[in-house]
Amino acid sequence: MADEITGKALTVKLEAVYHERAKRIALRFPYDADLIKRAKEAGARWSQTHKCWHVADGSASLKAVYAQFKGHAWVDGSALFAQPVNGNPASPARPPDMAERSIKGPPQPKLEATPQSTEALQAMQRKMEIARISPNSIKTYLNATKQLFLHFPQKHPNDIRTEDIETYQHHLAAGDASNSYLNQVVNAVRYYYMNVLGDAHRVTFIERPRKERKLPTVLSEEEVGTLLRAVDNLKHRCILMLIYSAGLRLSELINLRLQDVAADRNQLIVRGGKGNKDRITLLSAKVMVPLQQYLAEYAPKEHLFEGADGGPYSPRSVQQVFHRAKDKAGIATLATVHTLRHSFATHLLEKGTDLRYIQTLLGHTSSKTIETVTLSLSKCITT
Repeated sequence: MADEITGKALTVKLEAVYHERAKRIALRFPYDADLIKRAKEAGARWSQTHKCWHVADGSASLKAVYAQFKGHAWVDGSALFAQPVNGNPASPARPPDMAERSIKGPPQPKLEATPQSTEALQAMQRKMEIARISPNSIKTYLNATKQLFLHFPQKHPNDIRTEDIETYQHHLAAGDASNSYLNQVVNAVRYYYMNVLGDAHRVTFIERPRKERKLPTVLSEEEVGTLLRAVDNLKHRCILMLIYSAGLRLSELINLRLQDVAADRNQLIVRGGKGNKDRITLLSAKVMVPLQQYLAEYAPKEHLFEGADGGPYSPRSVQQVFHRAKDKAGIATLATVHTLRHSFATHLLEKGTDLRYIQTLLGHTSSKTIETVTLSLSKCITT
């Protein structure tokens, strides 16, 4: 419920708005990659008009919002029905359980990190930075580890035992924390006690939640085509075409540089992908036509896609481009930019491409990843 190691509370404020003549629930919070991810998982979309994320009005959406942010941010719903919405009469009252939780429920206590905890987290951050772990992973690990330390405010971090960690895990599981967050906690706590403190035995036998096998969301080839045709801006169309045709992660797309385009070999070089690995993926001839037009028209200097003030294009802008195109194309499927990567892999598999080749293009190296991808993509094809 706090930002990195500063102790600053994270709050998601709920408001009622009208978007495209439909009543919606606005989610307002400071920019935070983890909160954005959770908003998307709750079904939220970005509104350029209102400058906020928003979900459908109703108790089901509210429950999804509370479930996604529980344990990560305080959800403040006091303004949701406090006043008329954009000139429209206020809506009927929420179900009692939602009203109690958002308005009458006492705010979560703000816990401050002890000097010992702050020192431990700083040591962990230094260790991870030396290991060249990505900034996003560092932030995630620090947040998860800090929450463990805050759960035992009277204990020095080095005095938290195996049974204490298991007690904290049970507390999270009983509070409906997601499996992905429980796994983050395991990874983060193991890193601290194994790599920073040098005590592997303390965390060797802590439980990890059973892995969820969820099918990835996939757009059909027809839907992808419709989505791309809905983009009028040349730069935006090239961005989405490249993500789909090369199977890129969003972070990989925004980090592309001009020299990473090997047009003569129909290859795209991805540098410093997940796990800080380089790889080579496809550069479709169909993409090269608009891409060359884009390069001639926009003349980027260093990064392939640059913002208005130079430097790499912002991830948030790419997400906005995707959702505007998705809405314009009339695609109802709950999808994100990452869905284009899933769709790329699935469409190759449907065409008979060898799975291990797809794995190479995606940048997966673990044999466990191969098995998961095989299962998920095969089910997508047969269902």
